[in-house]
Amino acid sequence: MPILIYDFDGREEETDMVFYAGSISWKSVYTLRKEAGGLICYATSKAEAGVLNLDFISEGLSRHPIYCKLVKRPKYGDYPAFSLWVNHIGTNTGISDYDRYLTIHGLHKVVALSKVKPEEARQEFYDNFMSPGHVPILVARDPRVRKGHTELTMMLFRRLGLESSAVLAEMLDEKVSLSKDKAMKLAENLGFEFIEGKEILKEAMVL
Repeated sequence: MPILIYDFDGREEETDMVFYAGSISWKSVYTLRKEAGGLICYATSKAEAGVLNLDFISEGLSRHPIYCKLVKRPKYGDYPAFSLWVNHIGTNTGISDYDRYLTIHGLHKVVALSKVKPEEARQEFYDNFMSPGHVPILVARDPRVRKGHTELTMMLFRRLGLESSAVLAEMLDEKVSLSKDKAMKLAENLGFEFIEGKEILKEAMVL
């Protein structure tokens, strides 16, 4: 069952559909594609990404003599959370619901392993994934400098006692992102939980 997370009024003003990556199936990816419609991403925390030596793509591009010109702040104010785009080596083309499930499931296994056997997790990641691929990896930044859906999801999962491992997608309407009111109505109709970023921050402050 997914959770719908709205960021903040005055920021992106978007709602992401979020699943815990440790309990998804290919049908979860299908649900993200059909009910959300935005880019389907895997998200983890800075600590787990650090074990795998994952950097933000914007930082890598900023060091390139030509591509550095492409690194700019989005309108909402802070740099994106994107790292690598990957496929699991067991996929076919990488884009089908099942292929993306295989990639996300593999990423979850690696992230879970990174907490107890970091060297083994790193080896498994570089042996079993290829880049570029069809699943972008998002890495949560410090929530003091960025409070996007990636950071909010990681804070919520930490509060729930879950691994820092999520799959999410923006919810879209015709032409534009789905409004907050429509997202809340959809959550009510489908029995999904809807939570706002301000609620997650309030809970995080009591940890």
